[in-house]
Amino acid sequence: MRFHKKLSAIFFITALIFYLPNFLLTSCAQTSSAPEEPSTEFSQTAPGSAAANVIYEFPDLPIPIELEKVEDKTIMIKTSGFQGGILVYKGRVTMASLVEFFTKSMPSHGWVLDGTLKAKRNFLAFSKGHNAYCLMQIYEGRMGFKTEVQIWVSEPLGQ
Repeated sequence: MRFHKKLSAIFFITALIFYLPNFLLTSCAQTSSAPEEPSTEFSQTAPGSAAANVIYEFPDLPIPIELEKVEDKTIMIKTSGFQGGILVYKGRVTMASLVEFFTKSMPSHGWVLDGTLKAKRNFLAFSKGHNAYCLMQIYEGRMGFKTEVQIWVSEPLGQ
């Protein structure tokens, strides 16, 4: 048990070392010199009838509809050249099914699975292109009532 805590801590620190600088750097970088129309809304329902069981906070980040957003823990940032933040969701879904959902659905949206850590808390690390990063932490809540998903995402606009 002690080994899993150390392994989780090592993975989390490593992920922060690699992804946090990119998150901060891309938040300040403007990737497009042409002005774009700003979008006033983050959230939208899934496009098309095939993906009716998925919602999108970002156009390429699928979230199962069984999860509800935890508003007081969610932070979203959007500027003319960047969007990102920390998204927190909870729901009555097993950790295994969420890990399977994200590992299967994220590649169809252009994300590449860079690494995983499976322990008491599961971590999934994704990247897209050279500037977009997504780190997910999935764990069961107290007493196993609801599973929580924390998603740290950073992606430039206008790619």
